[in-house]
Amino acid sequence: MPNTKRYALMSVATLAFSAPAFAQAPAAAGETAPAAQAQSREGVIYFTAADFAASRPNTALDMISRLPGFVLDTGDQVRGFAGAAGNVLVDGQRPTSKTESLSDILSRITIAQVERIELIRGGATGIDMQGRTVIANVIRKRVDTFTQVIDARAFVFAKTGHTIPGYNYQATLRTGEHQFEFQLSRGTSYDDSVGTGTRTRLNVPTNALQFQSAETEADGFVHSLRGNYKGPLAGGTFSANALMNTDEFKDEEHFYNDTTNERYLSRSANTRGEVGLNYKRPFAEKFEAEVLGLTKYARGSGVNTSDDLIDTSLFKVRAKAGESIGRAVLRYTPSTTLQFEGGGEIAYNYRDQSSSLAVNATPVPLPASTVKVEEVRGEGFLQGTWRPSPQLSLEAGARVERSTIKVTGVNARENTFVYPKPRIVGTWSPTRDDQLRIRIEREIGQLNFGDFASNVNLNSGVLSAGNANLEPSKTWVYEAAFEKRFWGNAAAILTLRHEEITDVIDVQPFIIDTGTVDSNGNRVLRAVSGAGNIGSGVNDVIDFNFTLPLDKLFVPGGELKIATLWQDSEVTDPTVKDKRRISGQRPNTINVNFRQDLPDLKLTYGFGWFYGWSQRQYLPDEVQKLDLHQFFSSFIEYKPTPRLTLRAELNNLYPYKFDIRRDEYSGTRDTGTLQTIEIEHRDSQIIGMFRVRWAIG
Repeated sequence: MPNTKRYALMSVATLAFSAPAFAQAPAAAGETAPAAQAQSREGVIYFTAADFAASRPNTALDMISRLPGFVLDTGDQVRGFAGAAGNVLVDGQRPTSKTESLSDILSRITIAQVERIELIRGGATGIDMQGRTVIANVIRKRVDTFTQVIDARAFVFAKTGHTIPGYNYQATLRTGEHQFEFQLSRGTSYDDSVGTGTRTRLNVPTNALQFQSAETEADGFVHSLRGNYKGPLAGGTFSANALMNTDEFKDEEHFYNDTTNERYLSRSANTRGEVGLNYKRPFAEKFEAEVLGLTKYARGSGVNTSDDLIDTSLFKVRAKAGESIGRAVLRYTPSTTLQFEGGGEIAYNYRDQSSSLAVNATPVPLPASTVKVEEVRGEGFLQGTWRPSPQLSLEAGARVERSTIKVTGVNARENTFVYPKPRIVGTWSPTRDDQLRIRIEREIGQLNFGDFASNVNLNSGVLSAGNANLEPSKTWVYEAAFEKRFWGNAAAILTLRHEEITDVIDVQPFIIDTGTVDSNGNRVLRAVSGAGNIGSGVNDVIDFNFTLPLDKLFVPGGELKIATLWQDSEVTDPTVKDKRRISGQRPNTINVNFRQDLPDLKLTYGFGWFYGWSQRQYLPDEVQKLDLHQFFSSFIEYKPTPRLTLRAELNNLYPYKFDIRRDEYSGTRDTGTLQTIEIEHRDSQIIGMFRVRWAIG
C-alpha cells in the first residue's frame, strides 16, 4: 500500500472485505427478543459471527471491514477527546486512548470474543454518536475465556531483497465481569515508494541539464508493551489502559553520476507512554455519569545529514510533548426516545522543541530554533437526542471552547480564543433500506505544535520558519448523505459536503534575517516558507461508497467494493494572490477491490486497484508536485483450522511510478523567474508479505 513516508503522504486503504448477509436482531444477555426488535426499528442492523462464517475472520477488525457500506474512520484531526473519536465503539463506549489507533484496538479483539456488531445508522437510544451519522458498535461476550494469539509476519522487497520482520503476542483473560489484556509486539513501518530511479535538474536560463541515478530506502519499527483492565467497581464499570512504545525510522537517499555523489540520511527515534482511566456508573433511575482521565508523554530526536562531496550539513531536532485530559459527562434518559447529555472537558498540551543547523561544521542561525508551546483548554457542552418516530431522529447540541496558547522563546506570545461549536444532525428513514442524513456543524481544526518551530529539509533545501501566531482553522460543515440498501447486503452511499473555512492553515512566506550582510553592509533578508493562516477558503466533497455481492451475478461468495472521493478547494495564494487549491490536497481517491470466499477450500483471495493521487505544495519560491500512479494489490488467505491462519500478499504487482517535481524560482513566485526544474522519478518495487497467526484457547 503506497505510504511514501518521506513526504508524509497518505497510505492507501487496505483491501476491502466482502459483506455478510444481514442478521436478524438477536437478544443480548438479559434482553428479550421484543426489545431487540425495537432497537432494530431504531435503525440498528445486527451482525454476528455466523454472518461472517464463509470468510473465517480472525478479529473484530476483519468483521468491521466486511460491513456493507461502512468505511472505518480512525478519528478526525480536531480538538478535544470527543472530537478525535473514530466511528467504532467497543461495548458502547469509545476506547480511552489517543496514542493507539482504533484499528490496532479492533485487531486485538478476537472473533471468539465478539457477541455481535451493531451498525447504527442515524442514532439509537443510549449511544452518543459524537456528531457522526453512522457508528459501528462491537459488543463483546460475557463468558469466561483465556485466549492467546501469536502472530509473525515479514515484508520482503522483491528488487533489493530487503526483509522487515514483525511479531505480536497477546493474551486476554476474562473471569466473571473482569477482563485483563496484555500485548507485546514489534510493528513494522516502511516507505513503499523506495527503489531505484533517476533525478534530473534543468537550469532554465542556461538550458544545462544534469542527470543522476537514484537509490532510496526507508523503513523502521515500533516496539510496544500494553496492558488493559475492565471490570465492576462501586456499582459502575471501571477501565484502565497503559501503553509504552519506542520507534525508530531511517530514510536513506543516494543521487550520483560520474561527477556528483549526494547522500542524505534521516533518522528519528521516539519514546511514548500513555495511561487512561474511565469510570461509568448509572444512578437514580434515568441518569448515568462518566468520568475519564488521560495523560500521555512523548520525547524524540531526529538527525538529518547531507554530503555532496563539497558541503556537509547537519540538522538536529529534539522535542518533548505531552497531553493531559479530564472529562466528565452526565446523561439523562427520560424515555426510550429522548436523551440529554452535558459535561465539560479540560486539557493541557505542550511541546518543547529545540533545533540546530550546521553547514561544514559552522552553525547557521535558525528562526524559532528553541520554542515551547503550551495550551490550556476548557470546554463545556450540552446536547440532546430525540427520536419522535422510528423513521426520524434529531440530535442538536453545542460546545463552547476557551483556549489559551502560550509560546515562549524568540517569538514569545500569548493568545486566548473562544470558539462556539454548534451541531445539528437529522436522520430520516422512509423505509428500512433507504436513509437520508443531514449534518450542520462548526468544527475547529487541530494545531500542529511542530509548526511553531523551525524545520529544515536538507534534500530540498527548504527552510520552514516557525510561526508563533498560528490559530486553528474554523469550518462550517454542511453535509447530506443518502444510503440505499438492496439485495439484502448490498449498499450504495452518496455523501455531499460543503465546507466554508476561515483561517485556513497553509504555506505562507516569511521574511527572516539571515544574520549576514552584503558587500554594501546591508542586512541580508530571505523569504522562507512556513505554516500560517492565509484567509478564508471553501472545499466541496463528493464521497461515494458501493458494496455489491456477486452471488446473483454467478460469482458465489464474491464481492465488489468501490470507494471514491472527489474534492475541490479554493483559497487565495498568499504569494501571487491567485486562486488555487489548498496545499497538499488530493483531488481524487478511487479504490476498487474484489474478493471471493471459497469456504469448501477454506480459502479467501482478492485483488485491489488504487487509482493513485496527485498533490501540489505551494511555497513562496517554488512549487512541489507529487504524483503517484496506479497501485495493484492481491492476497490469498488459507485457514486450515479455526486456530491457524496463513496469509500471503503480493502488492504493487505492476510497480507504480512515483514522480516528484520541484519548480524553483530566483525569488518569490510573484517577482522571480523560473530558475530550476528538478524531477525525481522512482520505480518502486513489488512487495511481498507472509503472515502466520496461531490462536490458543
